[in-house]
Amino acid sequence: MTSANARQAFEFEDPEGPDATRFRREYRLDAYAASGTEMDILLRLAEWTYGQFFLFGRPSLTTENAFEILPASARGHRFYCAHYAIVFCAAVTALGWTARLISLRRAGEIPRHSNHNVVEVWSKERNRWICFDPTYGGCLAVEGEPVCAYDAAREWFTREGRVVQFLLGPRRQPVNTDDFPYLLREYPDYGWTRIDERSLSCYACIAWVPSNRVFGAHGRKSIETWNDWPGMYIHFGDGKGWECDASALPPYQ
Repeated sequence: MTSANARQAFEFEDPEGPDATRFRREYRLDAYAASGTEMDILLRLAEWTYGQFFLFGRPSLTTENAFEILPASARGHRFYCAHYAIVFCAAVTALGWTARLISLRRAGEIPRHSNHNVVEVWSKERNRWICFDPTYGGCLAVEGEPVCAYDAAREWFTREGRVVQFLLGPRRQPVNTDDFPYLLREYPDYGWTRIDERSLSCYACIAWVPSNRVFGAHGRKSIETWNDWPGMYIHFGDGKGWECDASALPPYQ
């Protein structure tokens, strides 16, 4: 199966559809894609997403609609990683990229709700998936090269994370294990968000949400709740291990 076929196994928002077009125009996203390489633009959008949230913690509003999240954030509502992922997914989709949401869980915990949420974007230049973490405003890399979620997890769990990095913003500021804990931002009534071992241990179980319809089409489903998505592919790395290449997993075929 080709990578194109793997992408077709997911339900994707139409980047030319009315919702994506409206999102692009309302938030003037074309300005973020006016110059630079593909990675420059995507990391610029990750940084932009990071900057749209002002309070962090248990959400004070229940919504997974990108059109509702950003105005609510501006009004003072609290959100966390799932909402960063939804907004970033909406932004890159609105600018023409194929993106999908990923729900992550640590080993040994009941696989019902995620510990963290990230986004994979199909790189047109590299012809492969790259994992972005908009909660941190960057992407995951191995020895400086952006990678997919599985490859980052494989390196972390098999090589103790020595070569796994977070590249933050379009400047690609590297954060390595030697930098842990790396303090990001102090939020009122929450404290500091940070990059540390827990930022990567949550990749023990990776669940690819089969829809990126982030403009309200999910209804009562949540990208954080695995039971909402029957048939969702989940890789339990703590049980299956990390022996195979990413290309052997259905989401990457």
